[in-house]
Amino acid sequence: MHYQPPLPGHVSRDQFNQMLQSPESFAAKPESLDEQMFIERSLTENRFWLRIMKEHALFLGEGFNRKDTQLIQQTDRFHTYFEQQERKAYQAPKNTEAVRKLNEESIELAHGFRNFKRNLLILIVNCKVSGFNFPLLVDHIAREAEYFMRTLKKFNDGILDPIQDAIISENVFWLRIMMEHSRFISALLDQSERNLVNTARKFGDDFETLLNQARDVESMLYRKHPTYPIIGKMNKDSESAASELRDFKKAGLDLIRSCQIRNVINPLLADHVVREAEHFLYMIHVLQGRLDKKIMAEQGQ
Repeated sequence: MHYQPPLPGHVSRDQFNQMLQSPESFAAKPESLDEQMFIERSLTENRFWLRIMKEHALFLGEGFNRKDTQLIQQTDRFHTYFEQQERKAYQAPKNTEAVRKLNEESIELAHGFRNFKRNLLILIVNCKVSGFNFPLLVDHIAREAEYFMRTLKKFNDGILDPIQDAIISENVFWLRIMMEHSRFISALLDQSERNLVNTARKFGDDFETLLNQARDVESMLYRKHPTYPIIGKMNKDSESAASELRDFKKAGLDLIRSCQIRNVINPLLADHVVREAEHFLYMIHVLQGRLDKKIMAEQGQ
């Protein structure tokens, strides 16, 4: 009997025989991180996130009630610590041992700041601390500290998540950050700036849609058999949306600096969220490069 290839849309015998096995058993394995990539990615993440953490300390301090002097002094100390660590990140020799030590120090510092943010959030939601640090904002920046720590820990372990899992988790993280940025912006603009407020709200809604789609893909495919076409589309959709939001933020930053719009946004905060959008785009490009290589390697087999 001649071999009959399965018809499109039909389950092959091998696929049928696997139907009762755990789908997680067919997931791709973590990938190794070579020395050059370890150094380059570690320094890039440190230089970006240490500045972000330093600015978080500044923004938190500005949002406290003036009577909370201990909290203000603690954020001032964190600002100094992160500034010192940021300088180290630019001065670190480009060798594995030095970069690994830098990562360890940054993890320890970010962990302390993460704990401070999480405990502060509990005090705020229990009305023990007043001021202008919105609970969602504190949660937002705590998640960023956790992301920074998690990233460096993986680097020091010498691993990268499989490309499918990496794209899913990065998109779920960053799409939520972009959604919240959009809504923070709409709340900090004077409500007489109707067009800008409406545009920011629209960005928030668009990113919420993308985030929900990414969470659906996470539920379906995270740590499962690689399914690259869907994953590639997710990356491209995120790139398009993040590029548009980045441009909106840049235009807003120019208007704030030239005092052309009514708002209560610190120009440094406006610049801060521009840089985060650009880092999301950087991550999309890094992941797309890895995905393209993976697809080419599999097609060449």
